[in-house]
Amino acid sequence: MSIMSDAYMKMYPMEAKEKKTSGKSTPVLDIPEFKQAWDLHRETSMDIVKRFEYMAQCVGYTDKDTEAIKESKEIIAANLKTILDHIYYEKLIKDPWLSRWFRDETGQIATKYVDVRRAKQQKFLLRILECKFDEDFLNHVRWVGAIHVPTFGLEEMYIPMRLNIALWGHIHQYLFNLFAEELRDDPDKLRRITTAWTRLFWLVIDLYHIEYLPSWM
Repeated sequence: MSIMSDAYMKMYPMEAKEKKTSGKSTPVLDIPEFKQAWDLHRETSMDIVKRFEYMAQCVGYTDKDTEAIKESKEIIAANLKTILDHIYYEKLIKDPWLSRWFRDETGQIATKYVDVRRAKQQKFLLRILECKFDEDFLNHVRWVGAIHVPTFGLEEMYIPMRLNIALWGHIHQYLFNLFAEELRDDPDKLRRITTAWTRLFWLVIDLYHIEYLPSWM
């Protein structure tokens, strides 16, 4: 058994069990509404662009939101170091639960590892700010998530979904506080930018966790 397949079986032990068919068909797909939903699920699981477009439609993300995110570039660029320092050095490593993923074998905070994660997050945010949401970017987001799942990456790089969501929750909160301070005299711009980032965060979170929730689940 290969390292990858062994990791897969550890993560999904039910897949290693012998399966016996009952010989009966599954009538649920004979129902048009269920069939349509299943086809949509399969299509958006295999085609990353269609998935993004479908999810964008679900959350109401449009080109206007992309323009709003572009408007926020200067604010974020000017405060990027402060944002990341706050998230990694004040929030994550001091949280009694979240900090466990940043500790070494002795139980101490692995400072160099925290620095590496912070640097990678910086590159990721800067790429988002390019606003080039093409197939290459969408696959990049999916890949970033996939390498943290034992099935496709390395077991020691596994990061629980709840930690990812907590990380994006901290970034979301900090950005909104920052926007509220910087744009306090322009409520319309504040509304457009915060709405756009909220929608984009949900799109990124969905793509990032595709391999955490395989289509067969």
